[in-house]
Amino acid sequence: MAEMKFYSLKDKKHVMVDTSKVTVTTLKNGRKAAQALDPVTGTKLFKFLSKDDLKLLGVE
Repeated sequence: MAEMKFYSLKDKKHVMVDTSKVTVTTLKNGRKAAQALDPVTGTKLFKFLSKDDLKLLGVE
């Protein structure tokens, strides 16, 4: 499967997460964002999505 890169503020490093474990949400201003859990530490990860990230996830 495809993977998406998140940045973990707790570990201060980039983390790769499987796209099947990513949840896409829409913020109040209409912008799309992704939420996931760090597979190593279990902390929440959050990322604003670019157009390329939306294509990777198959969301329009």
